[in-house]
Amino acid sequence: MSLFSLEFIAFAGVLTLVYFLVPKKCQWVVLLVASFGFYLTGGLEGIYFILITCATIYVLGLLLQRQNDAITQALEGVKGAKAKKEVRARFAGRKKLLVWIAVLVNLGILCFHKFANPFIETWNDLFGAGFNSFDLIVPLGLSYYTFKSIGYVIDVYRGREDAERNPLKLALYVSFFPALFQGPIDRYEHLAHQLFEGHAFSYERCCFGAQRMLWGYIKKMVIADRIALFTGEVLGNYATEGYAGFLLIVAVVLYSFQLYADFSGGIDIVCGLSEIFGISLTENFRQPFFAKSVSEYWQRWHISLGNWMRTYVFYPLSLSPRMTKLGKWVRSHFGEKAKHTSRVLAPAIASFVTFILVGIWHGTGWQYVWWGFFLAIFVSTDTLFEEVYRSTRAKLHISDDAIGLRIFQVVRTFAIITALRFVTLAGDMQETATMLGLAFGRLDPTVLTDGTLFTLGLDEAEFWVMLIGIAAIIVVDVLHERGVHIRLAIARQNIVVRWTIYYAAIFILAIFGVYGLGAEGTTGFIYQNY
Repeated sequence: MSLFSLEFIAFAGVLTLVYFLVPKKCQWVVLLVASFGFYLTGGLEGIYFILITCATIYVLGLLLQRQNDAITQALEGVKGAKAKKEVRARFAGRKKLLVWIAVLVNLGILCFHKFANPFIETWNDLFGAGFNSFDLIVPLGLSYYTFKSIGYVIDVYRGREDAERNPLKLALYVSFFPALFQGPIDRYEHLAHQLFEGHAFSYERCCFGAQRMLWGYIKKMVIADRIALFTGEVLGNYATEGYAGFLLIVAVVLYSFQLYADFSGGIDIVCGLSEIFGISLTENFRQPFFAKSVSEYWQRWHISLGNWMRTYVFYPLSLSPRMTKLGKWVRSHFGEKAKHTSRVLAPAIASFVTFILVGIWHGTGWQYVWWGFFLAIFVSTDTLFEEVYRSTRAKLHISDDAIGLRIFQVVRTFAIITALRFVTLAGDMQETATMLGLAFGRLDPTVLTDGTLFTLGLDEAEFWVMLIGIAAIIVVDVLHERGVHIRLAIARQNIVVRWTIYYAAIFILAIFGVYGLGAEGTTGFIYQNY
């Protein structure tokens, strides 16, 4: 069932009615039935894997909880840090084994679906073998619920969470259907209690949720899908049609906005629907195109994935004993001059590992590994040369708050992020080099003014609608960056103004939506199959 189908709108409406009619203590059951019912609309193939995930993390979570309780009991009456450390050490091996089982089973399912066929194809190409590929369908939300589940087990292992003893409640946390499309990846401590506790009906909350859903549909169906007509023509046919120079550059720049409108639009829809139920999902975006560095960009873009990677990959790696020893080794061999380097070396190495994993999460080809590698370079240099950048600005008497500096940093960051799109848009690094050569080797500015832009998937009127849509996204982000709560501002208006805005938004969606609700041509979300 697509988010754009009339069936989904009807499903959400009926579910909302039932959710608020049943007693509060039963609302979580309604969400569980709805989530698995929704999942079954996509076929039986994926349901087995999500059930395996639910079963493994439930059992292993309880076993880890038993170990934690045993540690607590064994520590009673024990005094001294050394003695307590010895007690914990007795249980460490068993606890790590349980975590590794959870990680290997669930990550194994994910990796099999994402990498089995690419591995077979690569093996056949290298060795001339004739192995057949698997007939695989990636289950909806596989990456998202897998990461949520692994995070839950690790939190129980660390003692941050008590294991959930009700298997059905844990199944709801894993399968909550709005978050299956493209996240966000909510931690158990943030989402679970919201799912299980009852919520009274709130007219204001329903209005706010519906407004956000409407804005999400506009971003996706009016803006992102319209941009896709242009980018699909240029990026899909540049090799055969000879699109080059500024045409390619414009297409890649527009693709950055398409990706943002597509991804954030979907998040707005699922967050808005969850808000109606009284459930607040983690915000996945915070005006990413206003970031002043690549590091900051990844604190504003796909926030829940970034938080997950920092919590379960970056910090454990950068704070590990081996990294501590490496820092000490650098200081002992290179002296005080290397003091700053020794302090940031571990975070830099951890950044490389983290972003390469982020790249692999986004796709199966080697270009995604390279994309993650290049991202890691920019993030790591931000850390390694932080002192150099600061001292250089001081010598040039450039204030950190200077508006000119901020504009430069924002434009530079957007340029870097957009340039890296060449890596993932191409099939491999050789094709990336070809695209870059075509884009920057034949720069003819006349194509920007002679009407050529209006012949590539969009006519002139449609092209201007696209630009107005992009401008609307930028204006909204500017207001959000300045702390303006747009939905609250609308709510403060009189009824005539409010409903004029609502009807205008509905008409914009109905008139300018590229395909319309229920239309067969509506494209899925770009991030839906990650």
